[in-house]
Amino acid sequence: MRKGGSEFPFRLAVSEVQLHDRVIYTGFIHDLSKEKEAEEFLKNYTIELEELVESRTKSLKQMLYELQEAKEEANLSLEKEKELNRMKSRFVSMASHEFRTPLSSMQLSVVLIEKYLQTSDNAQILKHLHKIKNAIASLNGILNDFLSLEKLEAGIVAPHYDTFDVVKFSEELTEEMQLITKEDQIIIYQHTGSESEINLDQNLLRNCLMNLISNAIKYSGEHTLIEFSTEINNGHYLFTVKDNGIGIPQEDHAALFQPFFRAHNTGNIPGTGLGLNIVLRYVDLMGGNIHFESKPEIGTLFTLSFKRKN
Repeated sequence: MRKGGSEFPFRLAVSEVQLHDRVIYTGFIHDLSKEKEAEEFLKNYTIELEELVESRTKSLKQMLYELQEAKEEANLSLEKEKELNRMKSRFVSMASHEFRTPLSSMQLSVVLIEKYLQTSDNAQILKHLHKIKNAIASLNGILNDFLSLEKLEAGIVAPHYDTFDVVKFSEELTEEMQLITKEDQIIIYQHTGSESEINLDQNLLRNCLMNLISNAIKYSGEHTLIEFSTEINNGHYLFTVKDNGIGIPQEDHAALFQPFFRAHNTGNIPGTGLGLNIVLRYVDLMGGNIHFESKPEIGTLFTLSFKRKN
């Protein structure tokens, strides 16, 4: 303790000293105030440095995390851009062919109709008018597929549920689709269940079934049956479309619902490769499931299933 009453740290050094015939002990007191101040300063400085390092480390980790996220987003955007470019390329390639074929067919049919009008050959005129009608239907189908895909990609498609009579709905659809069948192709419709009212989006459901029935017509030969059926049971609404057409090879099953994909056995049969992708996405929007079974040269069965709403 100093004279003023304040305390201070010190170090005491004691030494033995020989003084003539006596041994005495001397003590030296060293004031450690400055050393202690320096020690405390270093301690506080070390703590500050550690806090600064920890803060910088957190900041660096956050920066690395954000960079990783930005990298992943950039990679995702790049993949989307690549996929979009691939889809555009496939679209240009497909559209140039799919539009040219029906347009050429219509042009040729018009020329032949002019010729047959001069000879009043009504049978040939009706034949080529039927070709023109089918070509126009094909073009409308292609355009509808592109418009549907564009709306789906833009995220502006949402189901609007209402209650309607599925038997009446299906009979009208069957009658409409019968008009575009091949020679002696017949669509047979039947309903199972004592009830007939369902609650779904009519437009989305209609688009799905038209697509499936159109495919059945397209990929089946003349003089064939196409079976279309509906069922209402305790838990589900079921819709099935069955044909006896060319079928789908097993190796193509996994990629069947990808946009612009077409099975390897379709040959020169026209198509965009978008229909089943659109059907799948519409079915998903309505909370349903799609299932198919198919064997080459035997036929294909598609089933749409939706849970009943209370």
